[in-house]
Amino acid sequence: MTKNRYYYIDFLRVIAILMMFIFHVNMIFVAENSWHIKDVSSSNVLMELNYWMSSFRMPLLFLVSGFVSAILLEKMSQRQFFYQRFKRLIIPTVIWTFLLVAPQIYFERKLQGVDFNYLEFYQTFLKFRWYPEGNFHWLHLWFIPYLFFYNILSIPLSSYLSKKNIKNSLELFLNKDYSIIPIIILAIIPYTLLATRFETTHDLINDWARHSFFIFFVFIGVLMYQFPIILEQIERKRRFYLRTAFLLIIFINIIRWNGWEPFDLWNNWITKPQTYIFIALINLNAWAWVLASLGYGKKYLNKKSNLLAYCNQAVYPFYILHQTIIVVIGFYVVQTPDNTAFKYVFLLLICFSICVLIYHLFIRPNNIMRFLFGMKKTKKTGYNNGYK
Repeated sequence: MTKNRYYYIDFLRVIAILMMFIFHVNMIFVAENSWHIKDVSSSNVLMELNYWMSSFRMPLLFLVSGFVSAILLEKMSQRQFFYQRFKRLIIPTVIWTFLLVAPQIYFERKLQGVDFNYLEFYQTFLKFRWYPEGNFHWLHLWFIPYLFFYNILSIPLSSYLSKKNIKNSLELFLNKDYSIIPIIILAIIPYTLLATRFETTHDLINDWARHSFFIFFVFIGVLMYQFPIILEQIERKRRFYLRTAFLLIIFINIIRWNGWEPFDLWNNWITKPQTYIFIALINLNAWAWVLASLGYGKKYLNKKSNLLAYCNQAVYPFYILHQTIIVVIGFYVVQTPDNTAFKYVFLLLICFSICVLIYHLFIRPNNIMRFLFGMKKTKKTGYNNGYK
């Protein structure tokens, strides 16, 4: 198989990161959900848009990562893969947690009315007391160490799936339309059982419910690379997955909008079977949107382009940068008396432009900066799909 087949994977990764950028700008204005910087005005419409995006943007990124990790493991030894993942994921996490995450918490505390300068704040950051009680966290960078952890766990899975007898046995099972569905049904069971028992922490160590949710997207991404027939089936049945995703999000929202969620109806909701059915539906909804995205992406986005090549390299530094830019600019914007719609459009355009310009002017042409942002050394020619 050649890498030229996978342009749609690059497109989906870029789209997911752009959705994340819009999601985080929206968070300044959405109703109900707390965030680092909040405007005095709030929007239920943006809240619903965020709810829809949050149902599948991270799962899509994790599945794409699993797919790419399987490509890398085919090209590298396991030791080389570990080193490459460590250099690309862990080193930037450590560096930018101290340089880019700290300012987010500082400006949040400033907006809350805490009166201290940045040096005084940073001394509290270095006490390593976990946010929100303390001032230390990796905030949006949580995704990167999680990704490293799941990628390393993908090594034995990829090796196992590569065995000839296993491959032959699985091909017999997978050589049918909708063969991925029973695998997904099995994958949603752990999160359905753990979600009520473990809160989301984003601390890597205690986040058992979220691990049980995200890790299966990575593993099934590995499975999809090893067995391309799955993606061919998803492409053929893309309308089925889109219809399913559409009906599920409508059904879930009917429950939400009418206050029929289990924890709204019963004090002892954790004992009710309806709770676990609702959690399973939310999980299934995420899978449906991811599969629909893959199906339509493979059908319509599998095309090489110079813009895609540029965006595919830019997307990781853009991800690292974007939330800090949004929080810092947002800190000043929310304190102005301007119209809320104007603030929103201003933040979308200015924050996006600043992220792109920082990447283009300071990161892209400089190999030291490229290393610090987890990129490979610059290449003058050729399409770089990031699978090395």
